Amino acid sequence: MIDKLKVLALGVLMASLSPLAGAAGAKSAKAEASTVKGGITYECPDGYQVKEGLNVDFPHKGEKRAFIVVPPVGAKGPAPVWVPLTGTVESTNANLTVARSGANALMAQKGFMVIGPVRNCSRQDPADFSQTCNGPGKDGWNWMPWREGRAAGPAGEAWKNDAGPDVSFLEAAVKCVGTKWPLDSRRLYVGGISSGGTLTNRSLTFASDFWAGGMPISGEWYVSKDDGTALSFEDARKAVIDAPTKIHQGRVGPYPLHSTLGPMIVISVWGGEKDLWNCGPPIGLCSDYRPTTQAGSNYFSSMRNVVHVACSATHGHMWPQVNTQAFNLWALTTLASYPKGSRPKDFHLTPPPEGYSCKLGPFTDHYPMASAGD
Repeated sequence: MIDKLKVLALGVLMASLSPLAGAAGAKSAKAEASTVKGGITYECPDGYQVKEGLNVDFPHKGEKRAFIVVPPVGAKGPAPVWVPLTGTVESTNANLTVARSGANALMAQKGFMVIGPVRNCSRQDPADFSQTCNGPGKDGWNWMPWREGRAAGPAGEAWKNDAGPDVSFLEAAVKCVGTKWPLDSRRLYVGGISSGGTLTNRSLTFASDFWAGGMPISGEWYVSKDDGTALSFEDARKAVIDAPTKIHQGRVGPYPLHSTLGPMIVISVWGGEKDLWNCGPPIGLCSDYRPTTQAGSNYFSSMRNVVHVACSATHGHMWPQVNTQAFNLWALTTLASYPKGSRPKDFHLTPPPEGYSCKLGPFTDHYPMASAGD
């Protein structure tokens, strides 16, 4: 059961960050009503009333889910949307309010509607950072916190071309929030760290018709063979080393990868030489985000309708740590500068804050041959 004191404390914090007075869309519509804007139908499950702060018992595909709503402060007109996702060992609360974890709720003060989904393994508790969410996935999924990549072998076959319940949950939460606050349907963005970055990759490859873009930070690609079968950790690493500019199939996205995506913008972030994940004994090192971010950047950059920005830093495997809020604001401003349907040739990349190196196209700093071709 959720600790009511934690929920109350979070509600106080959310109110201090984003009071409803002055927030866009203070006048609410009935939660069960539907509104069509920009091709998106905003609707909640029957009878569900969405509110500022923590929303629980949100019915989705036979489960009860939770998410936090931080309305935009002083927005004029429909607000752009930011859906930040935590990784394996940090809570939703931390992702929204703790500086080390991104403090993403602060983006509401910059005019963004911030929606913080809670992982299913956390059982609707936004304060959960327990080991419950740290481990191998179940029911055909590769890893625990988010249903973000299909498992190796027969168990994962069902998810080759089914995005799964977490991808659709993110969309459902946005659509429900849009019944009460006016949202900019051309500026819906998702992003996250580690497993949250992997779910971002999955969402963008499966649902490019919905999202205007996103920011996978140290997200997995689960590089596979060309026929979609799984590779070991070391073999996946070697596959990218041997062909650093190739479009690699991966268990994060549909198989085969779609040959076209809807128009959008993607900012992929690599944390540098220390961007690694150790699963602990007996597995040891189980993720290296150099090959995974390379593979993701290769795919997104190959799409005619996608603007891809590759960003490298030195903070390791965590939310960007250097000038964090300056980076968050730069990244979200960059995303919002390219609403859905824009033309790639009209995009202008502004310099990132100090501590980050960002460029258009795929990463060319990961491998010696990445800039020269296979």
